[in-house]
Amino acid sequence: MLCYETVSWVPGARVTAAVPPLAPCPSLSQRGYDGEVPDAPTTPSAYLGRRMVGLGIDWLLCLLISAAFFPTEAAASGNAVERVVTGGDPLATLGIWAVQHLVLVATIGTTIGHRLLGLRVVRDDGAAFVGVAKAALRTILLALVIPAVVWDEERRGMHDRAAGTRLVATRGAARG
Repeated sequence: MLCYETVSWVPGARVTAAVPPLAPCPSLSQRGYDGEVPDAPTTPSAYLGRRMVGLGIDWLLCLLISAAFFPTEAAASGNAVERVVTGGDPLATLGIWAVQHLVLVATIGTTIGHRLLGLRVVRDDGAAFVGVAKAALRTILLALVIPAVVWDEERRGMHDRAAGTRLVATRGAARG
């Protein structure tokens, strides 16, 4: 659906170009966003199922990039799926994952996989952005795997507890 937004960052700006007739866009609340960042201390952490599917989506995208830019010799002998899954250098795949996770969580609080599943990383202190330091600590601990597979009673991984963050559902219930 084509629509237009009536919000402008330039006060008093007017659009003079001719555009086809468009309907107003649905409001953010009609799109399923209530305009508030979940209150971290009271919002329950997302369940394991959504976390794992989100991580899987992110990892698959990193495998695609790694296979395209850092191919291994073993990849030449397989079919298309084998070339994507095993065709990239493993350390390059991990590095790509770490960089995308760090940048996206630090700036917008969500990775591509998180976004598709309605998940967001929030800070325990309620700050609007996770920030580079907390995102870096979270990324390093996630890459080590062990802190990510040990949870507390609030379904928070030790990587989230150490970084002062939590992964919460932004739409729907925090279901797995």
